[in-house]
Amino acid sequence: MRYRTVASYAPAAAALLVLAMPTGTAQAATGTFFYHEQPGDLERSLTNPADNTCFNLGNGGGRISNQTSRVANVYFQSNCNGGIFGFFNPGDNGTLPEYHSVRFTEFPP
Repeated sequence: MRYRTVASYAPAAAALLVLAMPTGTAQAATGTFFYHEQPGDLERSLTNPADNTCFNLGNGGGRISNQTSRVANVYFQSNCNGGIFGFFNPGDNGTLPEYHSVRFTEFPP
């Protein structure tokens, strides 16, 4: 008899566990990140980029404007390799001679 009582609570316990678990949805920066691609100094942009995702920027170089809600960690190499070359807080503008990828995070490195 006792086994049946415990077994009858199992579905309810499983349902509560599912409701209590976080959904795991990715956060995204709000706003736009502007950068320039060379040659030609062509302005490009990323709008509402996902957090902790590496974005390759091609042959980037020149002005950067981070108008997102997250920190933009800019890398000299593609695929966010080789260490952070510079970082731009929300609202920051600046210039780097060359860059190839960026990753957005909630906090600076």
